[in-house]
Amino acid sequence: MVIGVTDSGIGGLWLLSALRERFPNERYIYYSDNQFVPYGIRNSDFLKDRFYTISDELKKAGAQITVVGCNTMGVTLGLDPDFKPPSAVSWIYPEAYPEREDTLIMTTPLSAQSHYIKTLSAEGAELLCDGALAGMSEASGGISPEIEERLCGMPRLNRKRTAVTLGCTHYIYFAETVARLTGAVRIYDGLQGAVERAARLITGEEEQGLEFVFSGSDESERYSRIFSEVVGKRMRTAEKRRGNR
Repeated sequence: MVIGVTDSGIGGLWLLSALRERFPNERYIYYSDNQFVPYGIRNSDFLKDRFYTISDELKKAGAQITVVGCNTMGVTLGLDPDFKPPSAVSWIYPEAYPEREDTLIMTTPLSAQSHYIKTLSAEGAELLCDGALAGMSEASGGISPEIEERLCGMPRLNRKRTAVTLGCTHYIYFAETVARLTGAVRIYDGLQGAVERAARLITGEEEQGLEFVFSGSDESERYSRIFSEVVGKRMRTAEKRRGNR
């Protein structure tokens, strides 16, 4: 099966890695909408327009389903009962359990306006909404000293927590820093749930492969390097978990 995966930039590479771990015998097309990164500072009409454009481009390229690796698009469009995608699509969105955990949700300005995030807030989750982090992550290729400094200066990250939800896949690059600052026992990145939802749509096997497509400048070499780093980090984390059992 040909699986299209999309995000505004490098954040969705985490979901691409998780999907390839679960379904290694498929062909993947990764569409980076890098011309318009980040999505979290835009509006729902813009996201709808980009989704229709991207899903159409992926379909033309041979993708049979679209997996969206952007939490902002997931909570804004994917959880909107009135939004009807034109083809099969799977979404990622933040995982949080504020009813039983002291939870901080790191989210984007547009996501914070969604019914889903507002409901989690009403249930007790505290929100940390920053419009700059995703763009900074995209520019630096993950995390940078400037991002570290910005995170360390945020009072809501400098308090002990039970759990932190990373409500943007770009934020997964900061997971270790966030865990260190908050002492959180659990860091939720939404990847497992997104893979499980995608699994309902994935059938059959295709010749293995990976192709990068960009709405802006071609950054295939840069994305390939970052993707390799993401895969390596996920493998090391999995090995560490097995060693702690």
